[in-house]
Amino acid sequence: MSYLPLTFETSEIFPRKSITLRPGVHIMMSSGIPESNLERKTGTTSSIFELSYSRRDALYGEVGHRTVELKPGYASLGFLDQACGHSKYDIGIDIRLYSIWISPSVFNDFCRAAGGGGTAFQSFQHGTYYNCNFKTSPREESILYKLDDFFNHETKEMNLLFLESQILELMSLNLERLFGKSNAEQAEVSLSRSDMDSLILAHEILLSRLENPPSLLELSRLIHMNDCKLKRAFKYYYNQTVYEFIRNQRLEKAFSLIEDQHLNVSQAAFSVGYTNTGHFSQSFFSKFGIYPSQLVRK
Repeated sequence: MSYLPLTFETSEIFPRKSITLRPGVHIMMSSGIPESNLERKTGTTSSIFELSYSRRDALYGEVGHRTVELKPGYASLGFLDQACGHSKYDIGIDIRLYSIWISPSVFNDFCRAAGGGGTAFQSFQHGTYYNCNFKTSPREESILYKLDDFFNHETKEMNLLFLESQILELMSLNLERLFGKSNAEQAEVSLSRSDMDSLILAHEILLSRLENPPSLLELSRLIHMNDCKLKRAFKYYYNQTVYEFIRNQRLEKAFSLIEDQHLNVSQAAFSVGYTNTGHFSQSFFSKFGIYPSQLVRK
């Protein structure tokens, strides 16, 4: 087993399973429901990369005095130097956490293999701890479902080659995201727990007003955040602009209205706030690769 530069207290939940797949590549699966409130302190003794997924409830903590939230449906990428972490877990919370740990040298090898050129661990390391989040893609969710099944039905003779192949694909997907993301933009955005709460409120407001969404200025006033910061923070936190979020949510709702409730094209378009069915149809095709009229006929 290769050395993993982490310090933490083990328990029945953290981690339930820890596997070294190759030197410098580890996965920990933590799972369980606390019967009392828990607090955990963790630390790193040297630099390391972490890719995390929470599969049940949202989890909160601090690393290097920075608030961290692990949300279902998002990949959390962390670049750590020597840092201390502190987490609290309320009684009854449903924990299912995958933590993939990669040494800097192996991370750099992965960057080169994924076509990242001169990109390296140091390219993303800003201080003691740097974190960014990406919304998981359908392909990513498919891999995570396979991991769920793997750990739910693990046997004495586990297929570690299969497990490693899934981890490598998750790394490939997230490295491509990192290569395409502006590091300067990332470095400028630092979110407090209060900022995260405001962004979650913005998310809820937009979902409740898809047909007639607030302007950016109105939204910023509703959540008590400067509109310039809202633009940058929303893009950073949800990996899409406010406009992109509204458009995607409208189209996804329209898809459901057509497929599940059997609305026609005009009805679905008007229900989600589109006044021009031609524009709606083209936007629908751009997102799903099929025109809404084709979906109606299925």
